[in-house]
Amino acid sequence: MPYHSIGRPGSPTVELFRKHGLTALRRVLPPELFEAVWPYPAHPNAVLVPSVVFWLMAAAALSDGTMAATVLSFWTSVASVCPATRQQSVTEEAFCMARRALPMRFFRALFDTFVQRQDQAQARRWLWHGKRLLGIDGTEVSLPPDKELLKSYPPASNKRGACKLPQALLVGLVGLWSGLCYSFVLVPQAQAEQWCACWLARYLRLGDLLLADRNFASYEIVARVVHRGADFLFRRPANRFHKLARRPTNSGRRDEWLVDLKLPAGLRKRCPHLPAVVTVRILEYQIPGYRVSWLITSLTDARTYSYDQVVGLYHQRWNQETMHREWKHTLQLSNLRSHSPQGLRKEVFVQLTLNNAVRAIQAEALPCEAKPLSLKFLDTKRLVVAAIPTMALAPLEQLPAIYASLLRKIATLAIDVRPGRSYPRANDGKPRNKGHGKLVQPARLPNPAGVTPCHV
Repeated sequence: MPYHSIGRPGSPTVELFRKHGLTALRRVLPPELFEAVWPYPAHPNAVLVPSVVFWLMAAAALSDGTMAATVLSFWTSVASVCPATRQQSVTEEAFCMARRALPMRFFRALFDTFVQRQDQAQARRWLWHGKRLLGIDGTEVSLPPDKELLKSYPPASNKRGACKLPQALLVGLVGLWSGLCYSFVLVPQAQAEQWCACWLARYLRLGDLLLADRNFASYEIVARVVHRGADFLFRRPANRFHKLARRPTNSGRRDEWLVDLKLPAGLRKRCPHLPAVVTVRILEYQIPGYRVSWLITSLTDARTYSYDQVVGLYHQRWNQETMHREWKHTLQLSNLRSHSPQGLRKEVFVQLTLNNAVRAIQAEALPCEAKPLSLKFLDTKRLVVAAIPTMALAPLEQLPAIYASLLRKIATLAIDVRPGRSYPRANDGKPRNKGHGKLVQPARLPNPAGVTPCHV
């Protein structure tokens, strides 16, 4: 790392970040982790070392303002706890120079190493039939207005024309019970979610169970998941795989059957390592008030994985929709500050590393059988941020007691489960225009007069 002048090397803000980081998160992101992913010695006069740059970016991700306002407000909160401390903050120019000089491989290595450590420590806590439950889905991310970003991330166009702001597609592979993000890709919106899923399939391992919506039920994705030794559970589109020969399952039910998916010749020629035939199980079900739906899965043994279990499990996929909201609003993923494609990816790495760190703290606060996604993410973040100044300036011997008190408070933040409540999307009951005169009927059935609608 080159030397960046931000005043004297002993600047209180820099020393605070160097020694303590964001102290409540220091338990799960210890100095040893930074040394493991970046073992290169820093220049003796360097003050914005990689760990300090990460913590400054993390402080910005946990706030709503600009980088300069973030550092100033953080240091003001520290000074309010310890008025004798001289206020001397980091300049925004020095931080931007240090962030630009820090290579992408540092952020990627930090993200991957932390995920591997958490997965090894907590993987056996949240399993379904011995399988790690994963989800994959995409979400739209609005980017800062910039001509360079507009070239790299052009917005999608519709009948009203193209949006004037750059937009990206973020597709993540997440733990549906642990809350961890295992990997992600940030691509232009013109890149299909199916392509992203094929790329992310390399992170699957033997025994995983991948859940996704009907957009991912394609021959290639199914074959790639099976090739990795994992299983899948997708929603099946109404017009796909419905003309194939059916075979009964070992349960004898008429609302489920087996079919053989034979990969197209072009796909077999392009990917000869994939299996030529994949046997899948299709389940038909209907929730009161909704149209008939179908699931497609590689869990073909109907006795081990019963019909009711599989149908009930699929709706765990909606946990990822909640996680997307938390990323975009609680962790400010919808308020990215960089104006270069590489800087944006660095910010996303930091924010999703923070997501994993907060989930790790929630897991530590809960008993073994409870899941981090059962706790309120926003309130957890607020407690962690509120504890940072106190823990940074507390004597070393008091830190374990303060951290234990923080965990006890986080454990009380259970999400209230209110049966019977539903939050349908806007225009969810209207047909959608798919182009070329084709309409897709809504999943929700029209409400007959005098009949109380059923909420799920």
